[in-house]
Amino acid sequence: MADYVEITREMGTNHRDFLRLLPRSVPEATVEARGDEQNGAKVIIADAPLGRVEIDLSAVGERKIALIRLPVTHVTFRFYGLDEDTAKREYERMSKYFQRGGG
Repeated sequence: MADYVEITREMGTNHRDFLRLLPRSVPEATVEARGDEQNGAKVIIADAPLGRVEIDLSAVGERKIALIRLPVTHVTFRFYGLDEDTAKREYERMSKYFQRGGG
């Protein structure tokens, strides 16, 4: 059994925006990121309130809708030391910081 819970999602964001918003979701934690948008990146939050979180960001892709081009990044969250239900709740809490208004 793995010592982490992994959650993977496709997000409509690029690395710059993801990394700008991430600290708001874990305000008292230290966020370390290595990599770039062309090759992917690794983000480590060693001191999150509920424990260590590692995040893999894929290379930034693009979704085309008619003449509109939107960034797309596959994001994998790994929550260490949490049971699956707690990890899912923490992911849902964190993901709210990345939601954008529509209308």
